[in-house]
Amino acid sequence: MMTAPRSRPWWSSLITCAVAGGLAVPLGPVSTPAVAVVAGLLGLAGLRVWRWSRLSSLGVWDRSDARERFVRPAAWLGLGLVVGLLLLGVLRLLIEPAIPAAGARLAAAAAVPLWRRLIVIYVAAVSEEVLCRLLLLSFIASLVTRLLRRADRVPNRNTTWIAIALSALAFAAVHLPAWYAVGPLSVGLAVIVLALNGAGGAVFGYLFVTRGIIAAIWAHAGADIATQLVGPLTR
Repeated sequence: MMTAPRSRPWWSSLITCAVAGGLAVPLGPVSTPAVAVVAGLLGLAGLRVWRWSRLSSLGVWDRSDARERFVRPAAWLGLGLVVGLLLLGVLRLLIEPAIPAAGARLAAAAAVPLWRRLIVIYVAAVSEEVLCRLLLLSFIASLVTRLLRRADRVPNRNTTWIAIALSALAFAAVHLPAWYAVGPLSVGLAVIVLALNGAGGAVFGYLFVTRGIIAAIWAHAGADIATQLVGPLTR
């Protein structure tokens, strides 16, 4: 008989999300604490939605086990890095020669100080996974399950994949505005941005439903290391 994973203390999720929220805005006496509070509350809301969805794993490890504490996060980070490097390779080798504007965002990242890029990696990994996976994916999975009138209200494989795909599409769409900031966004480039980010979002979504939100956050951070740190070095 499978046992449910132990829940991480609610305050841990609150602090993790609040720090990400506070770092996401310029330092200010009102804006920083206000955004931090909102981000923390969104993290707690995500936990409630996840429990409501009845998805199987929150992915919280036993912190007394050194392997659980260090090896698995390193593996998730490494997996995300591999995903990010693969997407970076597609962008640099196949897409950029045909659409030069595709490399403009990586060039823009090179001008940003290293410490700020590290903050971007942390903020993006936590905030986007909480919003797109913990909240949105969980909500979609639960909503579709209830619309299908499943008696046990537990998402099945098909329902879960629908939720992964839709949340990945939403995840990809929210990245489009950032590309507008570095130049005109053609239809072809928009499709490429959606496809690449959607592929990454599908991987993170799969990790979320099989290994939990912690795995998804670590993998997302690994992918962003590829784009934020490695990508500018490939100019």
